[in-house]
Amino acid sequence: MKKSYLFLTLCMGFSIVWGQKQYMDISTKNKNTSFEQTAKKSVAETPKGITIWSNDFSNNNDWIYDNTSSPFLNWCLTSAADTIPVTALNPALFTSVGNGFAFINSDAQGQNGTQNANMTYTGMIDCSNYQNVSLVFEHSYRTYLDTRIVRISNDGGMTWTDFTITDGTEPTAQNTANPEIASLNVSAVAGGNDSVMIQLNYQGNWGWYWAVDDMKLVETDQYDLKLQKIDWGTDGAFGTRLAYYQVPTAQIAPINFGGIVQNIGVQNIGDAVFTANINALYSGLSSPSPINASEQDTLWCTATFTPNASNAVHSVSFDVSSSQPEVDVTNNSQPNIDINVNDFIYARDKGVILGGVYNAGNGFEAGPTYDIFQNATLYAIDGYINATSEIGSEVFAKLYYNNPTTGDFDFIDESLPYILTAADLGEKHTFALQTPQALTAGESYTVVVGSYGDGGVTNDLVIASSGGAPIQTVFYFDYTDQTWYYTSSQTMVRMNFDQASGIYENQEAIFELSPNPAQHEVTISFEANNNEKLGIFNLAGQTVFETILEGPQTTVSTSMLKDGVYFVQINGKGSQKLVVNH
Repeated sequence: MKKSYLFLTLCMGFSIVWGQKQYMDISTKNKNTSFEQTAKKSVAETPKGITIWSNDFSNNNDWIYDNTSSPFLNWCLTSAADTIPVTALNPALFTSVGNGFAFINSDAQGQNGTQNANMTYTGMIDCSNYQNVSLVFEHSYRTYLDTRIVRISNDGGMTWTDFTITDGTEPTAQNTANPEIASLNVSAVAGGNDSVMIQLNYQGNWGWYWAVDDMKLVETDQYDLKLQKIDWGTDGAFGTRLAYYQVPTAQIAPINFGGIVQNIGVQNIGDAVFTANINALYSGLSSPSPINASEQDTLWCTATFTPNASNAVHSVSFDVSSSQPEVDVTNNSQPNIDINVNDFIYARDKGVILGGVYNAGNGFEAGPTYDIFQNATLYAIDGYINATSEIGSEVFAKLYYNNPTTGDFDFIDESLPYILTAADLGEKHTFALQTPQALTAGESYTVVVGSYGDGGVTNDLVIASSGGAPIQTVFYFDYTDQTWYYTSSQTMVRMNFDQASGIYENQEAIFELSPNPAQHEVTISFEANNNEKLGIFNLAGQTVFETILEGPQTTVSTSMLKDGVYFVQINGKGSQKLVVNH
């Protein structure tokens, strides 16, 4: 585990708006509480302009190495694409990965290791015929309080200018694309000089890694805007703008759209405009804004979008432009997002399982905060179960009120416990609350899925996640220290306002098992109507016994069952563990 003082460096000054408490990043306690599954190769941008110099990291003699790491750790060149220590970014998908790439692995050094390592190109590069120069390269990394710097010298290495990629203050557990294309305008240092040198510097303390490949110095376009990222969401009582990919008609509210825009060209641009568009419904424009060369800004549309209160999927497209001519506009847009207006489901996730959040078999619960804009009754909580969860894990869902006075999560209600079956892995499960809960407009609430754990024997529960989340908006309660944290992973936990999902609507049976563990037989006592179906399942989800219930009690012989753990369900719900020990 990380030492707590590292967190203070990262989060000094961060606070949540709805209360006075600050919640630490769970990754600063345990770096491995979340993971992401392997993603497809990203669409690479084509480097622009004339190539002045290039290097594909195929020749170790092109580079010299020095470090003050403890233990000793140099950068290295490797062609082993599967050496990346992050599942989502493994294997490395650089264009010329087979020739080799630069790699440094902080994760492998353990929690007591510290790294400060340089690799420097041995030659001097002549840029004297080019006043406008950009350094373009492919790279990948995962953030964890680590620093990544590109250094440029124009005097043969006597002095260096830093171009910082990460400075250690970024949210943890965020992955780049595979690969991400970096473009740094280094004209101020390299332009017009004949003795240009390049150095990579990595600093970490049990961080993750940095991998770099296919580096080029190219002539910079005069005008070149890049839409780096979309920032969007709805303002509510929580105080942080939250993005909802699924919105019930009863919770519709104005949506803001913004874009993080970089000027990677030579010239300053005085009238950059960000656009968000929904065909025939909405066309949002930001005010024309100046963005100087090598700088970036977040541009927000001046008008919000409020969907109609009817079921529809709104596909939003994004673009950035200016009055200046750009040679290539392929980096001026970002992929569309879809906003699904529906009857019952409130979701902050994209609907695609990309990873998971867990506690290595120990008890925990995690989930996002939601703003409520109109009074509504919540009947259930939907949670997606990552396929790496353990069959037989006992899980549950809970509802909390975000207390604006204390900053605490005040418990309201929870579901009955449920035992995971093979059919639940990689799927959504609906957890009915024991009592329908009236949620109040102008308040915020947090919904979680959790487990008491199995003492670390298995993964136990792994909650599915779908990419990253803004800091201090998805929360994680660790049972090992009884402490609330936040996680930067977007857990797939949703509000469900469908009355049909409620426990009382389905007339779910409430039952008891006695004795448990059972030696020869088990008696099942229940409150149910006649003709309800009783099933006993093994941990693989296979049915080992079933019958139709009649009356308030039935006794089942366990002679046909091997010693072990089973679970019992009535009408496919209300799972309880049954231990058989002859």
